[in-house]
Amino acid sequence: MEVKYQIFVSSTFSDLEEERRKVIEMIMNMGHIPIGMEAFQASDSTQWDYITRRIDECDYYVVIIAERYGSMQDGKSYTQMEYEYATAKGIPVVAFLLAENVRRTLAVDRVDVHLRSQVEAFREMAKQKLSKFWTNADDLSGKVALALHELFRDKPRTGWVRANTVPSSKVMEEISRLSEEKRELQAKIASLQHPTDLIIPADVRHRLQQFQMMFASSYIEGYDVEDEAPSLLETFLSIHKKLSIGSNILSVFQILKAEGYPFIKYKPMEIDTIMSEFAANNLIEFTIPNAAQLSKVYFLTAYGKDFSMYAYKYLSQPWEEPQLT
Repeated sequence: MEVKYQIFVSSTFSDLEEERRKVIEMIMNMGHIPIGMEAFQASDSTQWDYITRRIDECDYYVVIIAERYGSMQDGKSYTQMEYEYATAKGIPVVAFLLAENVRRTLAVDRVDVHLRSQVEAFREMAKQKLSKFWTNADDLSGKVALALHELFRDKPRTGWVRANTVPSSKVMEEISRLSEEKRELQAKIASLQHPTDLIIPADVRHRLQQFQMMFASSYIEGYDVEDEAPSLLETFLSIHKKLSIGSNILSVFQILKAEGYPFIKYKPMEIDTIMSEFAANNLIEFTIPNAAQLSKVYFLTAYGKDFSMYAYKYLSQPWEEPQLT
C-alpha cells in the first residue's frame, strides 16, 4: 500500500520564505505531507508544547539554516530547540546549510551579525548528522528531494495510509487464524530442533541439497559474489516464520536487510524473483493485488511448513543417508 510520510520543515521565517515555499511544494509534489509552523512564533511553554506535539507526529525532520538565528528562549533559538528535540526523539533528521560562497555575498538584512557565534555553533552541530549544502531556492528543493529519498530507503518509518487500504475485518480474521498456525508451527519446530526420529523423504532431501547449493544473489542483477551470499535455503529459513502469517515485499526486504544480507537493495522485482522461485517449488503462495490489497501477500503452503521442519533436521545432520519412501 502507498505510504505517505509527514515531514516537519524547520527554519527561520522572514529570511527564508521563498526557500520554505519551494521545499514545501516539492514535498507535496512527492505525495507526502509537509508540516511547518510558517509565521508561527513560539513565545511560551504552551506554544512550545504545541510544536513538540507536531514534531512527535512526524516521520522525518528537515531544517534549513542560513544566516539568521531566529527568535530565542533562554538564549537558544526555537529552530535549534526543534532540531535538538527531533534528534533526541530519534526522528531521522537532515540539515541543509547555506553554502560558504553564498554566505559571503548575502545581503546584510538577512544576517544576524550580532548572533554570528550562535549561528556558527548551530551549523557545526548540524554537520554532526546528515547535512547538505545549498546555494539557492531551486538547488535547495532538489537536494531536499534527493535526501528524503535516501532517508525513505535507509530509515523507513511508519507513515500514514488511506483508510480504505487498511485490511478489512475478514483479512484481520485470516491474519488471526494464520497467527495461531504460526504459534503451532513454531512449537512444532522447537520440538524438532534436535530430532532423532524425523525422516526426511528422498525428494525433499534432494530439494534441500539444491537450495543449499543455489545462491540467493544469483537472482539479483549485478551481484555475483558467491562467497558473501547466503544460499537459497538460508534465505527461505530467514523469512519462513514471517510468511507463516503472511508478508508483503517490503516486510521480506526489511527481514533480509536486518539479517545483514550484503546484496539486498530495495528493488521489489528482484525480491519478487526470489519469491517466485519459492512459489515454483510449492513452498509459498500469494494473493493477487486488488483494490483492497495493493500488493502481493505471500504465505507458506502446507508443504512449505513441512519443508522448513525438514530443513532444520537436514542442517543439523546433512550427512545422514536419505531414506527411501
